[in-house]
Amino acid sequence: MRITIDIPPDIEEKLLKKCEEKGVSPSQFILALLEWYFLKRYQAKPLEISELVAYAKKIGSERMKNCKYSDGKFCMLESLDDVFEERTPEPLNIYKCLFCPNYVDRRREKRRESLKVDENMINVAKLAARFVVELYGDKLGYRPKLKVEEDEVEKVRKLIEDW
Repeated sequence: MRITIDIPPDIEEKLLKKCEEKGVSPSQFILALLEWYFLKRYQAKPLEISELVAYAKKIGSERMKNCKYSDGKFCMLESLDDVFEERTPEPLNIYKCLFCPNYVDRRREKRRESLKVDENMINVAKLAARFVVELYGDKLGYRPKLKVEEDEVEKVRKLIEDW
């Protein structure tokens, strides 16, 4: 195959200087450049795939450790299904856990328990928000559909005093 390349004169001078410094003919330099380009291009894909596999392993192992239904060795849901079908339970696999539709993070439940809010606090916040909307809604360009009644204001005062 024969390839012809038109190179601008200023780049041609620099290319010839580089070839003279390296002791290579311009045609050999272009061939080496093409080999480098295609070799680099084909080597980039396996690197991306290996990065993806490494990340998938990391996330899968994290899911395996933190799943609500996992004890680190077996998935309780799969083991239960295996018992009913009279098969021996299979140990966990990182990739199974990665794509598991039944995954529930046990750390999330711990966070929810630590963030439980008192019901009185929620009621105070709701009534206070309604009160603020009624007072400042006109300035903000919002017209509420419901008006805050005086007995609700008294409820807020009592809740705040009791709290």
